[in-house]
Amino acid sequence: MNNLPARKDLKVKRNLNIAIIGAGRLGTALGFYIASKKINNIKIAAITARTDSTLSKVKEVMGRHGRGILFTLNNNEAVREANCIFICTPDDLISKTCETIYKSIKNHKKERVVIHFSGAKSLKEIEVAAKIGDHIASMHPLKSFASTQQAIETIENTEYGVTYTDREGREATGILVGALKGESIFIDDDKKPVYHAAACMASNYIVTLMDCAVYMNEKIGIRSEDAIKGLTKLAEGTIKNIKNLGTKKSLTGPIARGDNRTLEEHLRLLKNIMSDKDVQIYRIMGLRTAFIARENGWIDGETYQKMQDILTGK
Repeated sequence: MNNLPARKDLKVKRNLNIAIIGAGRLGTALGFYIASKKINNIKIAAITARTDSTLSKVKEVMGRHGRGILFTLNNNEAVREANCIFICTPDDLISKTCETIYKSIKNHKKERVVIHFSGAKSLKEIEVAAKIGDHIASMHPLKSFASTQQAIETIENTEYGVTYTDREGREATGILVGALKGESIFIDDDKKPVYHAAACMASNYIVTLMDCAVYMNEKIGIRSEDAIKGLTKLAEGTIKNIKNLGTKKSLTGPIARGDNRTLEEHLRLLKNIMSDKDVQIYRIMGLRTAFIARENGWIDGETYQKMQDILTGK
């Protein structure tokens, strides 16, 4: 049934009592948002953390919205009254956490939904729940959360990559995505690593590219704070263009114009001030950019071949 389309307009047919296992940035943000919005038929029953200090911080963040919520270090205690379990632990702990929880569960007649929030891990990580008849799903937020407060402030309007195996999983993710005022896209379970790799390129690798660009400016005497100010404005404009025009039609710059002399000048100077490994980043990104320009029909075959020769060092 995992070809059922993702939905966010499903009505709550039963109460969802949620236990959040793992009070990191995402787990805390989810707990705060759901508790503070007082959504009908959905409540946070418990939140767990691994240390007393983390638990204290979560209580402080939740404030008055934490009334009636069980804060505990004991995952098994947290899930006793829950019929929906959020596993928000680091990826490598998901499987072990779920197995430990299900060893402690005595009432297997209670129907539960278990949801993990990893973009890369498959539903096999929580299959122990499915084996006894519970329902499993995953929800991965396509958003970068740099801090707990930032996560709380920006969690609305997030797109989630969702995966499930049955109608109950679809219903639960649909209800929750709708409650979070988000959007969802269904991801086949066996293709999640590719989806997650794409997310890493669009988020983590942007940081790497910007860091490299700032470093280039530092090498010629521009302060990092000045470089960041200018380059982020440039990047923000590009992101806006991508939203409006798509990736390919948003391309600008010397490669889009077929300006091979500029590429040669770039590389001549970069090789004097940067390591071969750093220059390789420019070359690799340039080759992909040249492919886009050629695909757009903005440069002819001869210009494209010359670009490839320049960027590969032939």
